[in-house]
Amino acid sequence: MKEFFESLHPEAQEELVRNGVIELVTVFADAVPDPERPDDRLALSISADLANDFRPGIPWINAELDQLRTICGTAGEDISLAVQDALLVSLNTQRKEQDQLRMGKIGGEPVAWFNNHQLMEIIGPAIRNATPDVTVWCHCWTVAMDDDGKMIVDCEPPLYYKDLDNESRTRIDERLRKVNAVIGKIVERLMVEEPV
Repeated sequence: MKEFFESLHPEAQEELVRNGVIELVTVFADAVPDPERPDDRLALSISADLANDFRPGIPWINAELDQLRTICGTAGEDISLAVQDALLVSLNTQRKEQDQLRMGKIGGEPVAWFNNHQLMEIIGPAIRNATPDVTVWCHCWTVAMDDDGKMIVDCEPPLYYKDLDNESRTRIDERLRKVNAVIGKIVERLMVEEPV
């Protein structure tokens, strides 16, 4: 377990000791405005990426993470046309809410804090620069540490967009099976105390 702990980013090590659990690897796909046509409200793109708590500079882990990025890079191919339409509706709903918020309204009603200049100096840039996104799927592996310092790795159930059809879900599940194989390989190697 020592090698596993030492493979983690120092901030993740601290969080694991302090809180007892961290997200080791999170892989996700989001529907976002098409970057080539950001103002076209009838265009979207599926953007997939990952976040991880490994420390940089471990070549074999970096290679496995690159493999995960490759596996997830074509996530848009999993989504049927019907689900793309539903995602577009969800994305545009979020766009309208953000447009209203930029005008100082929520649900069509003015909000008092919008006129608070000190508060708007802090949160104004986030409101102005917000990009709408809708989660298509998200999958996470966690690490927990018990009172004896033993590390327990767990694969959380994936979260899915509410309007996925069977066709899309089947393809996503196959992609996540490949993701799990790669993450499982990383975990297995770290659990046998392979030098990093």
